[in-house]
Amino acid sequence: MNPTIKDTRLTARVPQEIQELIKSAADISGATLSQFIVEAVTAKAKSVISSDRAIKLSLTEAKTFFEILENPPKPNRKLSDAIKRHDTLIHDAD
Repeated sequence: MNPTIKDTRLTARVPQEIQELIKSAADISGATLSQFIVEAVTAKAKSVISSDRAIKLSLTEAKTFFEILENPPKPNRKLSDAIKRHDTLIHDAD
């Protein structure tokens, strides 16, 4: 951890029974309450972000995607021109 960056505080109000539940789980795992909460919240946050960033396709869409990967269409004129420009730039840089 970078010593120049200060920790910040997160605050959440929960019913007493929820706090006791979390405290019991923290005790069982050998972590402090803060450590347990930070670990659990971090794991949940990563899961939510990962799920949000995942590409979700139906079976039909996935089949179409893989079909195009395996059998790509021939380049159209604009793509062919772009490839030529790119090749020219690369060779000119050498």
